[in-house]
Amino acid sequence: MTSIGQRAQELSRLNPWWRDPSRWQYSDADLQEVRRANLGYNTRALDDLQEGCLYTLRGPRRVGKTVAVIQCIKQLISNGINPARIIRVAVDGWAEKDLRTLVRVSTIPYLPTSESRFWFIDEITSVKGNWAQQIKWLRDNDPEFRNATVVLTGSNATSLTEAAGFLAGRRGRGKQLDRSLLPMGFRSFATLLSPEIPLDFEGLSLTELHGAQAQRLFRAMIPWLDHVTRLWDLYLLYGGFPRMVSSLKTDGRTDDSFVGDLFDVVSGDAFRNSRLSTIDEIQLLERLWYSMAAPANLSAIAKELDVATDTIKRHTEYLRDAFLLVSCPQKDERRWVPRKGSQTKLYAIDPVIARLPYLLNPIRRDIEPSILSEMQLFNTLRKTIDADKPDLKGDASLFYYRTKNGQEIDLVSEHFGGLAIESKYIDSGNWNSASRIIDGSGWAGIVATRSVLDIETDANTWAVPAGMLAYLLD
Repeated sequence: MTSIGQRAQELSRLNPWWRDPSRWQYSDADLQEVRRANLGYNTRALDDLQEGCLYTLRGPRRVGKTVAVIQCIKQLISNGINPARIIRVAVDGWAEKDLRTLVRVSTIPYLPTSESRFWFIDEITSVKGNWAQQIKWLRDNDPEFRNATVVLTGSNATSLTEAAGFLAGRRGRGKQLDRSLLPMGFRSFATLLSPEIPLDFEGLSLTELHGAQAQRLFRAMIPWLDHVTRLWDLYLLYGGFPRMVSSLKTDGRTDDSFVGDLFDVVSGDAFRNSRLSTIDEIQLLERLWYSMAAPANLSAIAKELDVATDTIKRHTEYLRDAFLLVSCPQKDERRWVPRKGSQTKLYAIDPVIARLPYLLNPIRRDIEPSILSEMQLFNTLRKTIDADKPDLKGDASLFYYRTKNGQEIDLVSEHFGGLAIESKYIDSGNWNSASRIIDGSGWAGIVATRSVLDIETDANTWAVPAGMLAYLLD
């Protein structure tokens, strides 16, 4: 058990702006790491906090949630917020009762009653016990904490979702109280690695993917088609975790130590309740990600690996809870909801997660670029929908569709304005077979190619490079 004195020392160490408001950022370890990365990347995930509200920032481990908190604190102080108002604490591995002690007993700078605090509580979902009940008690019974602006970061989806119900009515009326931080999108990746691409390209709305506005933007990007295509190829290998992007920019290679870190995240955190051996965990990952291009048959995967189907289901949920896996259900025939009893497509959240078994041991199978392109297009569209429609609260919004003659369309959504998207990662003109599938569905469409651009005005289906589409959507 940690003593109150030790906790006070820890708080003093984690909050250097109390001592030196003007120079603390130069010695902060997290900001030093950001400077060494040489990216100049700021997620802005915690911009526009409304005082008095309680926020969550969710996302996988190692994606940069702590850095996002530090960058937010830096901005608050730059905006004139009294540094003594700001408290950051890392609660990884704490017991639930320690949270109440932290708020009510800890040694923290004195504030006049006219000022309220900012609490940044990092990795709240790793606290043992019912941490949400403790936060609820503090919001109900501690006047200072009730009026504080609180940011809770976490890496477990189920825990954060359950907490949202517990804390209902105690979070304030600010916008976007639940925020996500995921690996960086393609436009951020591209502009960090190739700053010569103009930054002033307009964004493309989900409802304008096929029309005069989209055609104008696609044509405007033609001079940059070679850049965008080559960068998309790199994005499919390295993904958007900042450490990997930094390694690519600095050394032009994979950061092997970060690959090991990510496996520790999977094996030690996501799979911490697993009863499989490390070798069996890697085999499960390899087989699961290898099947991404098709609806996942978990029973077949279990049979191939000689384990129970429930074991595969359980580990799939572990990955989903850790924000490492996302689902694409089959669309119901009549409504924009998942079709009951159908198999779901499963995608990794990032190429490095999908390629992890191969990166750890090149004897294992790597994932084909065509599958990675479909996966990253799904991730791009999903993040765009989530940003545009935050009130969906995680409900299914992106589907695959099976036509009446059994052909599959990769991506459909009610938010696409009557459009369907098929991924076909090619450089030749042989995209017409995919076009015919879309044409027979009743939707207009886009075939997301590697480098083919064909956007004739009167065509029902266009061919657009996946990188170009993702760049304009991000």
